[in-house]
Parts: sequence; structure tokens; C-alpha cells
Amino acid sequence: MGSNQPSPVGGGQASPVGGSRPSPTRARRIVVGIDGSEPSKAALHWAVGQAVLTGATVHAVAAWEYPSLYGWFAPMVDDGFEQTARRTLSAEINEVLGPDRPVEVRESLVLGHAAEVLLEAAEGADLLVLGSRGRGTFARALLGSVSTRCAVHGVCPVVIVRADGTVAAPPQAVAAGVEQQARGAVRTKDWQLSLHVVEDADTTRVHAVLDADGNVLHSDTRSRRNPRDAPAPEVGDDFAVGRALVDLGHQLLRAGVHGATRPTEE
Repeated sequence: MGSNQPSPVGGGQASPVGGSRPSPTRARRIVVGIDGSEPSKAALHWAVGQAVLTGATVHAVAAWEYPSLYGWFAPMVDDGFEQTARRTLSAEINEVLGPDRPVEVRESLVLGHAAEVLLEAAEGADLLVLGSRGRGTFARALLGSVSTRCAVHGVCPVVIVRADGTVAAPPQAVAAGVEQQARGAVRTKDWQLSLHVVEDADTTRVHAVLDADGNVLHSDTRSRRNPRDAPAPEVGDDFAVGRALVDLGHQLLRAGVHGATRPTEE
């Protein structure tokens, strides 16, 4: 006679004794960096196209930072920087995708350095997609581009998209070339740095002088105490000196890029 009991073989959801159910499929996710530039828009468009093909979710991530030479204490900082970054993120997504989005898009705005923010966001992702800023090899090595850093330290595949929508060459080759050159020879140099700190009431001024093999760079910076805060001269020193060092660093990078990209005289 027939039985109403399910068959143990192929019987719907029944499973053998001691067996385990299969784990749910991991959701696919593509992270794309957003900064409002044309390469960034091309990267977002490419990422959405890939997500349509693979059924992935697009995670649009924008990073923002306070300008290095702005403000002293947190109460003095204008929150307009964050609002500007948020508007940039939303505007780029709306411009590229329009109202009818073919895939699910998540948005994240994070305070921090772009490379660090993107590397953290890409943990567990299927792809990290970035727009190419179009710098040459020497400039990219000197400035430490976000794409190169993400490609070298990322835990998932990294795709670099040019402004015209084509995929750029992987930046790992650039980083490998720089590393190979570094192993070729070891040099030591002594550069002289002088810092002159002057405290005037609630204002700290710093004049910094860096002698880099005869290339003398100067920087004048200051920090000013918020009247609502208690006097803290050592904090003023830290901010003013830090800004001077940042400014000198920017000058060195500009000098390096200029020297590396300057046409060679024959």
C-alpha cells in the first residue's frame, strides 16, 4: 500500500540524519570609490554594469578629510567639508544612474584617508573599482596614488577605470618597478631641518627651513587658540609645527613631480 510519508530519497527538504544544510550563498558586492571626478563617474558606470552581469550590490564609498592646514581644535572646524562631500557623493550617483537604478546601490561617506577608507570597505568584497587620475609613472610613484596603494594592499581584485570607460593597466606593475629600483642601491642622506617657534598670546607661529641637498625650502604656519578653550601652549606648538611639516612635504612632492616630468635636455 502507498504511504503518505515523504521518501528519504529526494524527499523535498528532508535531509539525512546527522547531515547539515548548505550555507546560504554569500552576497556579491562591488565597492567603487567616489570623488566627483570624471574617472570616478566612469568607474561607477563600469561597476554598475558589472553588478548587472553578476547580480552584485554596488557599494559607493566616498572619503573626506579636513584640510591639513585648517583649524586647531574640533570646535573651530566648519562642518561644511562633510556636507560638501555628501553632496558630491549623492550628485555623482544621481548623475550616472538616474532615478531608475538597475542594481541596489549602497552609499557610505567616511572620514579618513581615501586609500585607507576604501581598503577597509573592500574587505570581503568581490571587486574594488577606482577611477584613474591619469598621472604618469613618476608622479604616481612620488605621490603614492590611491589606486596603487589599494592594488598593492587590497584583499580583493582591483579594477582601474579611465575617464573614457576603458580599464587601465594594473598599478601593481608600477609599485613592483619602484620596489625593484629601491633594492638596487642603498643611499643615506643628511637633510637639515630648523624649526623656529614663537608664541604670541593665543597664537603660535612657526618658521621652518629645510635644506634638502642644497634645495632650501621655507614654510610659515600658525595655530590660534579658540577663546572658549583653556590655554594649552604645547598643543599650539604641535599644531603649528605639524602644519609646517605638512607644508614642507607638499613642497617636496611638487618639486619631485616637476623634476621627474621635466623634459630631458639632450
